[in-house]
Amino acid sequence: MASPLADPRMFPDATELAERVQTGKTTVPELLQTHVERLKAVQPALNAATDCLTDRIQRAIETPPEGPWAGIPVSVKETYGLKGEPLTAGSKRAPTLHPDEDAALVKQITSVGGVICARGNIPEFAMTHETENLLYGRTHNPLNPDRSPGGSSGGDAALVASGAVAVGFGSDLGGSVRHPAHCCGIVGFKPASGDIDDTGTWPLIDEEPPEPLLADSMLALGPLTRSVRDAKQAYEWARGRSLSEAPPLDTLRLVKPADFTMTARERLIPAAVDYSRRQLEQAGLRSAPMRLPDAGALYQAYLTVVVRDYATFLYDSLTTRDGKALSWARESWRQLRKRPTVHWYLFRLLAAMHALRPDAQAGWAAEAEIQQARRTIRDQLGDNGIVLLPTNGTLAMKPGDAATYMSRPGIRGLFTPTIYPNVLNLPAITVPAWTHQDARTGLVPGVQLIAAPGSEAALFAAAEALESHLRDMP
Repeated sequence: MASPLADPRMFPDATELAERVQTGKTTVPELLQTHVERLKAVQPALNAATDCLTDRIQRAIETPPEGPWAGIPVSVKETYGLKGEPLTAGSKRAPTLHPDEDAALVKQITSVGGVICARGNIPEFAMTHETENLLYGRTHNPLNPDRSPGGSSGGDAALVASGAVAVGFGSDLGGSVRHPAHCCGIVGFKPASGDIDDTGTWPLIDEEPPEPLLADSMLALGPLTRSVRDAKQAYEWARGRSLSEAPPLDTLRLVKPADFTMTARERLIPAAVDYSRRQLEQAGLRSAPMRLPDAGALYQAYLTVVVRDYATFLYDSLTTRDGKALSWARESWRQLRKRPTVHWYLFRLLAAMHALRPDAQAGWAAEAEIQQARRTIRDQLGDNGIVLLPTNGTLAMKPGDAATYMSRPGIRGLFTPTIYPNVLNLPAITVPAWTHQDARTGLVPGVQLIAAPGSEAALFAAAEALESHLRDMP
């Protein structure tokens, strides 16, 4: 096992850092300088940041921001627009964008005093559960540098877990916030789609949004943090309004899905879920076994809709600034000669998407299945149902393994619990189960809680109650 670079539990969370600033125990310049030094120390080994935003940091040091999050160091995924900073979406081939203003979320976070210190690395077009591209290279996992940090928000997860920033913001279409959080031993929260304004994020930086597609409703922006309380606060700051008061835990139902289609490679993953169930029951939640919409069928429907809605867009996005469209034959030859213009993970994915493009009837059937499942599960969960699942069926994989696994045909059972909240457009949070840390690799499984939109206060309350039991060995 490679020696870990960091244990996320050794660093104070954003809530504690903000309190230190507000009470005068530290200053904004001191806080930022400490994190810049930490970023410089871990970046050579992790390669987690595509940019250290020294100009923004220096301005905040010279003129400290005010607000409840004054000086809190934040990273954003490379898909977020920042005024004056080029945006590549991790692509060597696609035209680089030059945003005229900050993304809406960035404006929200800076309005409460947060300082955007770095941009997190991503896979090309943020389309695989790895974090590697031809421009910036591969990001490593702080818990075990021989393992991937997951993806697609892997750079931000690694920055938060290593103590280089206090909070990161990513996006989540198929687990891209929760999967890297699970891999790196931190908290990741995916809201319902549209709950946080995505204006100014790739790909629609300077364009009017087109008519929404069903696949768009599977995508959401969300925070990566070292605590549940930070995730809740980051979510509230990002959306610009506070949650209602949380209901008592003993009014919540803990939904145990019956016959959930998934695969678990390590025994500690279902063990962590069982342990979490017992802790939540002792905290007052009432267990309620329930047969939810079928995860296997919805996984297939998810793939059908994503391929239908995004295959052409992704291909067209690889047209160069001088108008050269991607040639399958020419790029295949370049891949064989190890002179690619598109990362192998994305090229393989696009080839599969174009080969498997559904006809109109199959696309509409998948859409109808998803819409019916969304109505069903919202009725089942109501305003007090909390689903408990693993975040993923395996610990962080070695580089390349996740992309290879996800390129296989059929249902990928390791990722059915990861993708389930996306296809159903449900808010979901992953909490690291340090109680079940793997002794051989040092990796930690994530335990996932899911609720219906509108029940976020209950979801965070349950997650915070669970977190207190997962930080140390039982």
